[in-house]
Amino acid sequence: MDVSSSAVKLSRRALLGALGGLIGGVAVGAAVGWTAKPEAPARTVTVTGAERTVTQYVTAPPREKAAITIIAFAQGFAWPELFGSDGTIETDLLKKFEEREAVDIAIEWGDEWAVREKVASDVTARVGKYDIVLVGSDGAVQAYGYAGYLEPLDEYFTKYPQEYFDQNDVYKSFLDANRIEGTLYALPYYSFGPGVIYRRDLFERYDAELPKDNWSTDDLEVALEKISEGLKRDGLTDTYALTMRAGPGEEPTLDLAGFIYAYAGYPAWFEGGAIWPSEIKQNKAKPILDSSDFEAGFRAFTDWVKRFGPPGASTHTWVDMMNLYAQGKAAVLMPSAINGYAALGITQDENVKRYTKFMLTPFGPGRKRINSYWTFSLGINKFSKNKEAAWRVLTYLTGRDSMEAFAERTMWPNVTMRSVLYSYPLIKKYGIEEIELNERSVVENPAIYFPYISELDLFMDKVGTMASDVVAGSKTVENALSELQKWATDLMSSRGYYT
Repeated sequence: MDVSSSAVKLSRRALLGALGGLIGGVAVGAAVGWTAKPEAPARTVTVTGAERTVTQYVTAPPREKAAITIIAFAQGFAWPELFGSDGTIETDLLKKFEEREAVDIAIEWGDEWAVREKVASDVTARVGKYDIVLVGSDGAVQAYGYAGYLEPLDEYFTKYPQEYFDQNDVYKSFLDANRIEGTLYALPYYSFGPGVIYRRDLFERYDAELPKDNWSTDDLEVALEKISEGLKRDGLTDTYALTMRAGPGEEPTLDLAGFIYAYAGYPAWFEGGAIWPSEIKQNKAKPILDSSDFEAGFRAFTDWVKRFGPPGASTHTWVDMMNLYAQGKAAVLMPSAINGYAALGITQDENVKRYTKFMLTPFGPGRKRINSYWTFSLGINKFSKNKEAAWRVLTYLTGRDSMEAFAERTMWPNVTMRSVLYSYPLIKKYGIEEIELNERSVVENPAIYFPYISELDLFMDKVGTMASDVVAGSKTVENALSELQKWATDLMSSRGYYT
C-alpha cells in the first residue's frame, strides 16, 4: 500500500487542523474551574459630614482594552477551547479571559508558509501588525532572535508577574530550545523530544529483541532486519519495519540531525562542534558536512529509510509517518515519537491500539541517543505597541490551562509542563512507566543538537533536500555531502563569518 504524499503535497504541520477534529474536538470542558475575576475591585468610600456619615461602594471604571493580534498556523488544532474547532469562534472562555485581562484578541490563521511570509514581512518592515507571532524552534526563533525582531522575555517574568505560566514547571529543555545564546525569545506551546514508538507484537512475532533502556543503534538495526525479513516471509508486502520522513525540504532534518548527533557524539556541523555564531566567528570554524563525523549519521538515516521503509519514503512527511503507523503498516516509528502518538489518536487498528509501546531512542556510536526536538513556540513582536498586554496573552496561550486543555483533548504526552505530564488523564492512559520514559526523553537529551545560527532555516532545507535525494536514488551520499559542503562554505563565507 502506497501512502506517499505525492498526490497532495502538505507542509509538515498543514494537517493539524484536520487532525484536531479527529482526536477529540473542542476542549472547552478543559476549562472547568476557571473563575473570572472582576475587572477592578470595589472600594469602600466613607464621607463624613456635619450631621451624618455616608458609606458608598465605588467600582473603578474598566480599563480600556488593548488590541492584541496573533498570527499562527494549525487552525482548529491549536487552542480550540478558545477559538473553536474551526478556529473562528470566540468561545466563552476566551471572552472571560479578555474581560479579566482587558484585552481584545484577534487571531489570523494561515498555512505554514503563508504565516512565515507574513511574519517575515511584518518584522522586517517593523510595522508591528502582529503582536504575538508563531516562530517555532527550527529556524524562525533563531533568524528573528538574532535580527532583533523578537522581544527578549527573561525580564518579563519579574517586571510583569502573571499567574498562567510557571517557568519552574516547564521542562528546561523546551525553554532552552527558544533561547539564543542565553536569551529567551519565545514560549513553547506543545513540544516534543525524541522517542521510539513500536509494535510489541511484531517484535515478538519475528523474534526481535524488544527495545530497552540502554540499547544501541546496532541493536535496533538487527531488530529491524529481523522484522523486515519476517514480514517478507509472511507475504506482508505492504507492511514495513520502519517509518521515517524523508521528503524534500526542511522537515527530515530535525530527525536526521538527531542521527548525526548520536553517531558523532556531538553536533558535527562545524569544526569543533561550534553551534553559536560567536563560536564560529571567533574560531573561524568551517563547515564539516563532508566529514566522516557528519557522514556517519547522514548515511545511517538515509540507509535505514531505504532498507526498512516503504517505497516513496523520499516524499514522506510527518503525515505519512502517522498514517502508515495508524494503518498498522509499520513496526517502528521514530525518532519524532509525537507522530506515533498522533497515529494512536486516529487509528482504527486494534493491534496498533493494544500493542503500541514507547521507548527511549537508542545510543549511537558517539554514545549519545538519537535526538529529535521541536517546540510550537510563540514570541512577542519587537515592534508591538502593546507588549505588556501581549505578554499576558502569551503566557495564557502557553500556560498551564492551555497545556491541560491540549493534553485532555489529544491525550498526547507531548506537553511542556511536568505537572501536566503527570496528570491523571495521561497516567491513566499510558501508565506511570511510559510517562516516566517520556519525561526522561526530554530531560536527558539536549534541545540544541544542531547549529543555532540565523541561517539555520537555510541549512535545514538544504540538508533535508539532499537526504531526500539520496533516499530517492538520485544522488549518492558522497555526491550529496560534497555539494552540501561547498554550498555551506560559500554561504558562511558570504555572510562574513570568516573575515
